[in-house]
Amino acid sequence: MRKGQHKKNLTDGECNNLVQHLLTRCTSSGKLPKGVAEDMGKLFDCTPTTVRRIWRRASVDLSDSKTICATVHQRKKGQSGRKRMYTDIPERIQAIPQSRRNCFRSIAYALNIPKSTLHVYFKRGVIAKYSSVLKPSLTESNKVCRLNWAIKHVTDIDRAKYFDPMNDTVHVHEKWFFMTRLQKKIYGAPGEKIKQRSCKSKRHLLKVIFLSAVARPRWDQAKGEWFDSKIGTWHFTEVVPAQRRSCRRDAGTPAMKTVTVTRDTYKAMIIDNVIPAIRSKWPSDETKRVKIQQDNARPHVPPSDAAIVAACKAMGWDMEVVFQHPNSPDLNVLDLGFFRAIQTLQVEKHSSSIEDIVAATDAAWAAVSTTTLNKNFLTLQRCLQEVILDTGGNDYKIPHMKKDVLLARGRLPEMVSCERNAWSVGYAYLSRVDYAAHMEKLDREVQESMEMGVICTQIEALTIYNDTEVHDDIVAALGLVQLSE
Repeated sequence: MRKGQHKKNLTDGECNNLVQHLLTRCTSSGKLPKGVAEDMGKLFDCTPTTVRRIWRRASVDLSDSKTICATVHQRKKGQSGRKRMYTDIPERIQAIPQSRRNCFRSIAYALNIPKSTLHVYFKRGVIAKYSSVLKPSLTESNKVCRLNWAIKHVTDIDRAKYFDPMNDTVHVHEKWFFMTRLQKKIYGAPGEKIKQRSCKSKRHLLKVIFLSAVARPRWDQAKGEWFDSKIGTWHFTEVVPAQRRSCRRDAGTPAMKTVTVTRDTYKAMIIDNVIPAIRSKWPSDETKRVKIQQDNARPHVPPSDAAIVAACKAMGWDMEVVFQHPNSPDLNVLDLGFFRAIQTLQVEKHSSSIEDIVAATDAAWAAVSTTTLNKNFLTLQRCLQEVILDTGGNDYKIPHMKKDVLLARGRLPEMVSCERNAWSVGYAYLSRVDYAAHMEKLDREVQESMEMGVICTQIEALTIYNDTEVHDDIVAALGLVQLSE
């Protein structure tokens, strides 16, 4: 240890081990040979002076007239050392607006103390660090409908409340996958030069949107194997001849390009890919009444669409498309960690084209374990309980269950129990409000949003021509007065 360098005091166990080592090196008279203190200091990362002091405190006696050595435990009791200069740091921090607590520099300026001192208090645990996530704003109708949705997923089993395992539900959702992340951490050796990443524009990174469908993993009795529940993932792309020549290809070469997701393309994806995949992969000995849960994004097709209903009812199946409530990404299992797991594996592979992004995403989809998906479903059940406790709100942190520890012990549950007090409070709250009125208001908002989506789709399909005669005809038909230049 260098001179002037401070080290944390040895623990009681380290002091005992040090004495045990010294007993094997001492002479018959209880003396330490020359150089032993230096050797033990290197072994226990302390100075030779510390070794000699602990040896003197042990009072070693090998004459059999008394105990071989005395205790060498630390003699510091409770709080020790210099008194803290600032004792009211937590109270003073709470008086600062949260918008000004983003970094140590601004907090230290508001408290009028050095930044280094503030960092010392942070390491001592006087100051805590929190993360603030921007969440969707919820109306009162949103909260009431979310609460009803969560309570409907509670079932009674042996006079106890449990959340539905959701074995009859397929969650579908879209996700953009980019060629790379704007910022990412890279670990390396000290002094290692990290390779530079560059692109022409950070606002125009290559990206592809995927539609994924998953269900709850479980044992398939008919096949005698695990149903991996990964129904499938599909990308919104098409292969067209390249219009221009580039350094990678000649003009006319088939090239993959992304497709704008409209209601027609989304409907075709559901009818041509999602529903047939459910029929082919669903366990044959289970119910054919399947719910396809989607959010209320504008391109999404309504459940009452004639083509969707016909596809869901074909071949003896009784599927239905249902909307999860608006502004509720925490009610879809894909947004609770499964997409993040896929993205983590996808960005590990270098992608320089749309084909590379598709290949990397498909490989990541196949590599993600079904255990991860099963844990995401348990997280969804815990989120439903938090929704009930918050009476339909989203002011909560996603709870942790230590699922990996439970899985290693073979105690990972299939269903999460619901606190009876939480269910009683939520049910009593629903009985006091007019649920039908809130649901009608929310349906009207969703309908207006979907109608706006249709209008936006039609506007995107318009083609603008720079035709002066057509412009003059429009001006004349509308009776507008054209301003002179």
